[in-house]
Amino acid sequence: MTGSPTVRRRRLAAALRRLREQTGMTADQAAKEVGISKSAISRIENAQVSVMPPVARGLLELYGVEGEEVDALVQVARDARKRGWWQAYDDVLPDWFEVYVGLESEAAEIRAFEPQLIPGLLQTADYARAVIRAEHPDAATEEVNRRVELRMRRQNTDTPPKLWVVLDEAFQAQLRRLAEEADRPGRTIQILTFGAGEYGSMGSAFSVLTFPEPADPGVVYVETRAGSLYLEGQQVREYSRVFEHLVATAASARESRDLIQGAIGEL
Repeated sequence: MTGSPTVRRRRLAAALRRLREQTGMTADQAAKEVGISKSAISRIENAQVSVMPPVARGLLELYGVEGEEVDALVQVARDARKRGWWQAYDDVLPDWFEVYVGLESEAAEIRAFEPQLIPGLLQTADYARAVIRAEHPDAATEEVNRRVELRMRRQNTDTPPKLWVVLDEAFQAQLRRLAEEADRPGRTIQILTFGAGEYGSMGSAFSVLTFPEPADPGVVYVETRAGSLYLEGQQVREYSRVFEHLVATAASARESRDLIQGAIGEL
């Protein structure tokens, strides 16, 4: 699978913002120099839109970048404008979640906490269908099937990320799949038992994604009924500390496997 255009756009946005700030130039000044609006500069630097390669070259030259570095970053701009595989599902993929799928597709590691549902990367098709049907009760069967297909496609990558998941014990479905995943290399599953008492992030699911390239900083994804939040910088460190606390509070990976196997035996 080729690199994610979402990650490329994010990388270029960070580079352009850093280079502009190093020159001491304001967004308004840069915009006037290359003939675009100040709001366009803002959207580019916040990775909300892809930048046209000629505009990227103009900005880079304006900021004093030369030679091979310009060519390399302009190529990043070209790569950022390519379509990701997930864009074939635009009919059922909301814009706010498209960003996450693009980040997920190139993440090296995902650390997730889920107090209510199994994360999409671990769901069986039947479980996914039941969840999607509950979330979209008026959706046609074809739409539900497309959403399930997208969720299964996210699981089928050539280089899946390392996945470390902490789950609440209240969850009792698709246990055999969890048992299988817990034994796979690069998969760590821990159960936050009822006896653990209070813990950080009570009731709030989140994922911390990290990437193989140092130029791509980590990001926290928090999903709500109304959309999603993408947090960076200090908040990535804060959520990482919360996740470390959850890991310490939850049953160990071995104990969690035993809990899952025990629950299977009770079915």
